[in-house]
Amino acid sequence: MTVTQIIGDFREDILAKHQLLMVDFFLHSIPLNRRKQTRYLSIAFLSDFLANIFPLKEDNIKKFEKQLHLKTAVSYIANELLENSIKFHEYAGSQPIKLGVGSTDQLLVFVSVNCVSETTLGKFKEFAHQLATSDADELYFRQLEKGAEEKSEESGLGLLSLLNDYSAKLGWKIETVSKDPAITTLTTMVLLTAQ
Repeated sequence: MTVTQIIGDFREDILAKHQLLMVDFFLHSIPLNRRKQTRYLSIAFLSDFLANIFPLKEDNIKKFEKQLHLKTAVSYIANELLENSIKFHEYAGSQPIKLGVGSTDQLLVFVSVNCVSETTLGKFKEFAHQLATSDADELYFRQLEKGAEEKSEESGLGLLSLLNDYSAKLGWKIETVSKDPAITTLTTMVLLTAQ
């Protein structure tokens, strides 16, 4: 029996109605010394893919600048999602990390899916609660100070920068897909207005 919890701006309707290009990462089959290169190549491919959905004429500098800005945003957001997925992935099972990109008429859509432990899930829920009840700018600076003091990799600064720098909307779906063995997936959705 699947148990589902939605947090933030998670849009099931987008996943149901629109196709996303999804890439599966079976990290247990990628040698440790090749993972960073694999991540960079995948992000470059996804950003090129999404940027090419919006064609441009070579003589239009404004469209060229827009596409360059789009590729930069896609690279940053996709990298942030993939990096978090890798950092917090529960490796006990053989479940892949999934990263997807796509678009609607008005939105760029980013999705990452990974398995998480109960400990990671508990910390994430605390952070999501802070995000929902705090001013994003204030929380960003508070987490920046906390990260400097504790030298923690769990600051949430990447997600906060998506809110502050890109005016993105964030949402999550938590699904317990199996109890024996215990498998919980965390799907992160980032929505960005396509301008």
